[in-house]
Parts: sequence; C-alpha cells; structure tokens
Amino acid sequence: MKILIIDSQFFVRAGLIQLLTSYTSNVAIYEASSFSVAEDYLASEPDFNLVFLEMELPDSEIRPALQRLKRYSPNAHVVLFTWRKPLTDVRQALAAGVRSYLPKDASAEEAKLAVKALLNNDRYLPDDSSLSEVKPSQGSAENFLSPRQLEIMQLLAQGLSNKEIANILGITEGTIRVHLSAIFKAIKVSNRTEATLWYLLRQKKLVN
Repeated sequence: MKILIIDSQFFVRAGLIQLLTSYTSNVAIYEASSFSVAEDYLASEPDFNLVFLEMELPDSEIRPALQRLKRYSPNAHVVLFTWRKPLTDVRQALAAGVRSYLPKDASAEEAKLAVKALLNNDRYLPDDSSLSEVKPSQGSAENFLSPRQLEIMQLLAQGLSNKEIANILGITEGTIRVHLSAIFKAIKVSNRTEATLWYLLRQKKLVN
C-alpha cells in the first residue's frame, strides 16, 4: 500500500506514521510538508492508495488541491486530516471528493479505529450521522469555491473594495484579485456585480 501524508507539521506527520506502521509493515509512506512537494510525488508516483490531506496547506487551498490530486491519482482514497472544523466546511470537502475524515484531535481509540478502517480501504467518519449522508455533487457552483473564497464573496456582497477585503482578511490585494478571477470562472460570471447577485440569490435560496 502506498500512502501520502500532506501536512506542514512534522510532529503530526511523525505521529500518524507511527500509528500507521504499528498496524502494518507492508506500506510505503511519503511525507509532504506542502502541496508543491506532494505534487512532485503525485507526478512521479501517481498510484497512491491513501492520501491524508490537511485542510489548511501553506501553498494551496483545499478545493484546487483536491482537483489536482484527483487528476494525478483518481483512485486514491482521500482522507481529510485536520483539526476539527465546522460541519459546513467538512461537508463541503466531502462533497468535493474527500472520502473520509479524521480529526487531529480524535481520541486515541477513535484514531486507532480510523487507521484500521482506512488500511482496509474502508471509509471512516466520526460518529456523526449528518456527515455520512453527504454525497459528492457536481451540480452546485459553491462546491468549487474554497472556504476563503466564500468569505471573500460575503465581503464582496457587502460592497467592500478589494483593499478593504484584503485588510479584513489579512492578505494582499493581489491575492484578492486572484481569488476573484477564480470565483468568476467557477460561478460563470464576468464581473463583481454579477458575482454579488449570484451570492445574494444563493443566500436567499438557502434561507427559504
């Protein structure tokens, strides 16, 4: 079995490796501290069985990372391996192609159960029935937006400028422009006004 762990934290990777190898020795484990390193592995060794993916990578957001990962290794069992996140974020990741979810703050017993299941290529989710109901969806445009891009859309809909949004989120105006370009492409609009209208109509639909 070939396993790829994509996580910026050395001790987290080391702990997961120790747990995995305590159950099997028939495994090749690759470590990547960033998605660019992971991409090198994926390009040269595409047939990974299991990929542990941190949601907050230093050089890529979760959705584009998932899209590229799936292109390289379409049959990989992708596990969202991150500190516990709001249910909405987890559900979005599951809808985008993540198969399993292992919170980093899981108890020792939960982690052992998860690793045993994953090594058998079984799906693992925390004991939450609302998560198990999530199925991949290709129809909704918001499935292609990252949590950060949804934040930007919320601020854009308030009429804020790129500079104001950048100051609030603590990122550069250039990064905001890159995100907006990706957002416009994902939701098939051509300008800020159309994007704002899309967001407001989406919010109204969710409320109703």
